[in-house]
Amino acid sequence: MANSGVLEALGIGPEFQESLKTFWVKNNLKLDVPVIDLQHIWLVYLIMELEKENIEADGAEFPLERITKIMGDLLSFAAEHFSVEEDLFLAFELPDAIEHSDRHRNFVQFLSQRASEVKAGQHESVKVLISFLKDWLTMHILKDDKHYADFYRDSGVNLRQYFQRQIEKHALTIDRGQVAVYKLVSESDEVREIVNENITSNVMKIWNSNHLNLHIPIIDLQHLWLIHLVVELDLASRSRNMGSSAREKIFQRVVQGAVQYAHEHFSAEERIMQKFAFPGLQAHIKQHDGFREFVARRAQQYRQGDTQAAIKLVQDLRDWLLSHIAIEDHKIHLHLRTHLNEVQKFVRELVNSGEITLRKPQIDLYNQVCGLQRTV
Repeated sequence: MANSGVLEALGIGPEFQESLKTFWVKNNLKLDVPVIDLQHIWLVYLIMELEKENIEADGAEFPLERITKIMGDLLSFAAEHFSVEEDLFLAFELPDAIEHSDRHRNFVQFLSQRASEVKAGQHESVKVLISFLKDWLTMHILKDDKHYADFYRDSGVNLRQYFQRQIEKHALTIDRGQVAVYKLVSESDEVREIVNENITSNVMKIWNSNHLNLHIPIIDLQHLWLIHLVVELDLASRSRNMGSSAREKIFQRVVQGAVQYAHEHFSAEERIMQKFAFPGLQAHIKQHDGFREFVARRAQQYRQGDTQAAIKLVQDLRDWLLSHIAIEDHKIHLHLRTHLNEVQKFVRELVNSGEITLRKPQIDLYNQVCGLQRTV
């Protein structure tokens, strides 16, 4: 009954359940590695959920917010799943790990680009994306993932034992919805819910799995603090032990933090782009204005009593991490990579003049995640 309740909350009715199980079994996607199978099943669920929303939109008003949310969930979860696999490759050397990881990066980039197109009004990109996702995921599991599963099995590596240790260390996060869908499709209860409430640990996972390091310390420091805000709000939104008053305080603190972030970070980043003649400056500034707008919009919705405003803000911020920081800000790194010493000198001047403010909690987080003792 409990599992049925979770499936119902996810909007997974009898017909959808059958389609999900049929797709999994028909394509023979099981690797017999429970944690990996659970994550693959969840990716299939998200793809089919996206397809369902797109089909239902035919002839009706395009559900942009709902489709954007699913695409954001796909982006963030794909990055998390790929990080789990790549940690495995590091733990037990895989001969073609680099090539496998490159395919992960290309997938995330393609998905992010299509998400940007949909937000810009190119709704037909959803249909193209769904076809690509089904084909890519199926072939990737059948070829690349079965390859590493067979390689480790032949090498005597006990993957179940490895993931059990990861679970005991709370190095993974598995929510109730994922467990419920896994039980439905696999008819197994080998995996349970795991909640990692350590903020720094979650920040590090997002930072590393999405390859967000630009190697420009001041920008990385400020980006990390935004991730800290996202994680704090996300944990509060999903907590079953936190009262509404405590959640409200966290939401207000995160909104204030996001406004402060926008003021301090965008000012610093735009000064650096101006100083070093970044060619995409005006388009980049326009995206910064978009960040300010969605933070203000979610804050207004919350004041008007929208109980989902905090969850929507988490999704907005996660989308920002994966679309703006991972892609648009990476262009800044490419432009400045031969001038990093000059950038560092310029940043010191801005700090000394008081135009950039460094806060101890931000510096401490940066040092924890990046393993450095000197920020600027």
